[in-house]
Amino acid sequence: MNRTDCLADVLTEHAPLVVALSGGTDSMVLLAAASDTGVCVAAVAVDTGLNPAGELARARALAKRIGAPLAVLHLDMLDFEEVRTNGPRRCYICKRAMMEAIVRWAEEHGYRAVADGTNADDDPADRPGMRALGDLGVISPFRRCGMGKEEIAGVARGLGIEAIPSSSCMATRFSENTPLTPGRIERVRKAEALLRGEVAGRLRVRDMDGHAVVEAEPSEHQKIRRKKKEIEALGFASVRLADAGGER
Repeated sequence: MNRTDCLADVLTEHAPLVVALSGGTDSMVLLAAASDTGVCVAAVAVDTGLNPAGELARARALAKRIGAPLAVLHLDMLDFEEVRTNGPRRCYICKRAMMEAIVRWAEEHGYRAVADGTNADDDPADRPGMRALGDLGVISPFRRCGMGKEEIAGVARGLGIEAIPSSSCMATRFSENTPLTPGRIERVRKAEALLRGEVAGRLRVRDMDGHAVVEAEPSEHQKIRRKKKEIEALGFASVRLADAGGER
């Protein structure tokens, strides 16, 4: 059995199902694939206050395009102390709280299973939140069928979905144990939104003790330099550039 057939079988086996929709490429492709397979599927997104700019808008646009029901739940992650203090268990607690809310919604609305976009390339060592999926019985069809990023990108093209660079939650823009506040998070979100339209490829703005460290491809650094004053105007003390080779 090829992996595409495996995906269709897993989705059919667990229907009717809910897709935990983040607005990233993987979960969007999973929702579109479920719809294309013809199974009964709904999408649930969670507005956590830590969503990267544009993710919820992409989730809404895709659900509308393919005609899938979409529920948006609201869950302020800063209400959780270990998330707010950005402690070592933040990722697990955040993912578990989100998935508990989605699983509860699915049960209340008569769905059999919740699926997420975790894929075969995702490393549990780098993603503590993956443990929460197993704890709650959330299925990961891409991972179960051995489908990684490259293969998912191919499925995305076939379904007419733009593959966008991955963008993790806003809490990852801060060093561990740096307290998270709405103001700090919004400042980083605005900086990324300011650059996103002009900077190609992977982009992160990290808040390092009030200084903006912008991670991007070296070919994009000159574009970022032209935006330096606008980024500083958001309240950053300075702007530094970084790539795989370190800060500049």
